[in-house]
Amino acid sequence: MMKEIVLKNKKKILIAGAVIVILMLIYFLRSGVDNSEYIYDYEKVSVGEISKTISTTGTIDLLDPVSILCQVNGVVQKVYVDFNQHVKQYQLLALIDAGDLQSNITKMQKRIEQLNIDMKNMENDLKVKKSMYNEHMISASALEMAENEYKKMQLSYSQVLVDYKNLLNMQRNTKIIAPMSGIIVSRDINQSDPVSWNKRLFLMVRDLKTMQIMVVIDETDIGKVKSDQKIKFTVNAYPDKTFTGAIKQIRFNPINRGGVITYDAVAICDNSQYLLKPGMTAIVTIEVDKKQNAMRIPNDALTVIPPNIDEFKLGKDKKYIWKKKQGRAVPVEVTTGLYGDVYTEIIKGDIKPGDTILVRVRKQISITK
Repeated sequence: MMKEIVLKNKKKILIAGAVIVILMLIYFLRSGVDNSEYIYDYEKVSVGEISKTISTTGTIDLLDPVSILCQVNGVVQKVYVDFNQHVKQYQLLALIDAGDLQSNITKMQKRIEQLNIDMKNMENDLKVKKSMYNEHMISASALEMAENEYKKMQLSYSQVLVDYKNLLNMQRNTKIIAPMSGIIVSRDINQSDPVSWNKRLFLMVRDLKTMQIMVVIDETDIGKVKSDQKIKFTVNAYPDKTFTGAIKQIRFNPINRGGVITYDAVAICDNSQYLLKPGMTAIVTIEVDKKQNAMRIPNDALTVIPPNIDEFKLGKDKKYIWKKKQGRAVPVEVTTGLYGDVYTEIIKGDIKPGDTILVRVRKQISITK
């Protein structure tokens, strides 16, 4: 009887244990997590191009713009050109009315005529006094006084001629002439506008087939940027189109933009399709380094950590990649060269093109509803 009771209790315990195990399995299955094997992603060692770039922004600007400034004070009498107009060198762009300028020129001409007469009379008088001095008819002091008066007249005449030339220059400057053949980018005046000395009247460029980009370079990247480096960029107006150019100048002047020190670099780009406009924001990629025909691996191969890493004794200051050998990943010490955007150059190591290397380890998770 006692033996039957013990057997029944053992049977109940086994049944209870089986129920607990089943409940635990149900719990883990309903929780949606199932510990499963790792998935290993491999790629091949290859030979090809490695490119290193930095990304930044810039602003499209005109290349070598020319400001046409006003050289007189007056009022705009007539404007002959408009925005975007092609003009020829020496073409008349506008006329400025300088008020009493013509009247002042006429008065100055009459004054010069009178001074010429006075100069001639004084010159003749000086000759007479020199003759009289030679005949001892006047003193040396009287002759000296006559000579000084003549010199004063000469200085006065020279100053009047300078003033007259300035008036003639002002008269010429009332005609605004194109200094070169090109395109009027900006017209800053209208008819009847008052204008003053050094006011900008027009902005023009030779053509718009070539533009420049003012590229903003962070201080952490400035050491990588060099002249003649190639750039690629996009603008919001044409997000699916990639434009190209090259760095032509790196400016030393530091600029504080919101507490960050940056430098400006000037890039030249093609605009033969006339798509780019001044002021557009460019998203710029600068190619700072490049190698062709290099043995390369994906960058991820240098950072992946396989689950079996503890099986190996790895040096702390050494670089390893994981090579597939006999169905498992084993470490291989390597020496790297150029670290690019996608690939890293391998200079030394027990690998060759075509070898299979580990780039990613994923833990497979099954979801049960």
